[in-house]
Formats: sequence, structure tokens, C-alpha cells
Amino acid sequence: MDLFHCPHLHEPEVRLPDEEAHHAVHVLRLKPGDRIGLLDGRGTRATAELIVADKHGARATILDRVLEGPERKARIHLAVAPTKQQDRIEWLVEKAVETGVDRITPLLTRRTERDRLRTDRLLRVAIAAMKQSRRAWLPTIDAPLALDVLLREELPAQRYFGRCEGDRATLMERYDPAADALVLIGPEGDFTTEEAELMEQTGFTAISIGSARLRTETAALAACVWMGLAQQR
Repeated sequence: MDLFHCPHLHEPEVRLPDEEAHHAVHVLRLKPGDRIGLLDGRGTRATAELIVADKHGARATILDRVLEGPERKARIHLAVAPTKQQDRIEWLVEKAVETGVDRITPLLTRRTERDRLRTDRLLRVAIAAMKQSRRAWLPTIDAPLALDVLLREELPAQRYFGRCEGDRATLMERYDPAADALVLIGPEGDFTTEEAELMEQTGFTAISIGSARLRTETAALAACVWMGLAQQR
């Protein structure tokens, strides 16, 4: 059964968002009477039957709905410096959604290679990944946020940042899968010394993710995968 994202599933009848309706009608050639699956990205799954599917849009009647609880015991927040190439950060968002995170923040640092992002495009990538992996929860996709602004937020007690040099723990040794966590991954040129000192003063622990030096998106994905797997032990 084909899956579609529909943010509002509390009504007995719903209208699919324009992009989802276009895909249903013009790509999949679905017709009234066909059954579809719906996800709202906030834990609700529904089975529905199309009642309208034409050039004006698509509407469906809800047949049943199920609310699923959170996927993980503890929240995972990934803040990562955007890569120079947009397609690499889109790849990371796709994989992070598939492996499971709760929030993704594009992080602006002194050496960040890109300070402008199409967050609407990142959201579309995240929605597609949610449907492909059949997850019920869509992570929050933030607009780009400066490091100093993020550090002023109310942060979880478990805080890490990736570091290429200096004294570091390993994420595998330090991560507690029972507690919410925030992991910051810097740009290809790493965080500056001043940024590292600021984070340490704000309660962050410098970490490594394996012995190899990884690209930004690889390090970020490796952290997400490790934390997700650790919560399943």
C-alpha cells in the first residue's frame, strides 16, 4: 500500500498536500476507491480510501488510525555544519531520518562552508525518507542556527561535540542510551579552538567517532547509527 504524508489526520476526511496529491494522481495513477496509507509525522498512521483523485487534488476518507509511541527511549538531537555541496547534506538528512533522529539542526560555525540552505527542500527529503523507511515520526528540521545561539537553548545534560585533535573520549564509551543527547559535528576544517573552549565551558565533552578522520556527513551519520543501535541493546 502506497504511503503519503498528511499532517492532519484527526478529521474523518482529509485532503492530501498538493505535492502528495500530484504524486498519487499523476505518478501512481491512483483512482477513487484505492486504499492508501497516511503518516502525519507525529506518530499517527492511518489507512484511508481515496474519494477524489483528479487534477484538482486528492481527498480520502479515514478508515482506521493508530497512534504509535516514541520510537526511542531517549531523544537524539544532531547539529551538524552544512557541507559545501547541498546534495551531501541532503544525503545526510535522508540517512539520519532512516536510522532515526528527533531533531536536525544545520549548525553555523566559524568554518562552516555553506550558510544558506533550502530547508524546505531538506524537509521534502526528510518526508520521503520517513515514508521509504515506514517510520511514523518525522524529525524537526531547523533553519540554520549559529553555534552561540544553540548554546543558549535549554540543552540536555548529555552533550558532545566531534573533535579531530586533542584530548577526546569516544562516543561509544560515553554515550548513555537512556538519556537525551545532543551531538555537534563541525565542518571539514573542524571547530576552532575558541569554539571548542566555549562548548567545553557549556558542559560539552569532546569526542571521536572511530580512529579514522571522517567527512562531516559521514561522522554525523556514524554518530546517529551508533546511538540508535545503542538504544536497542
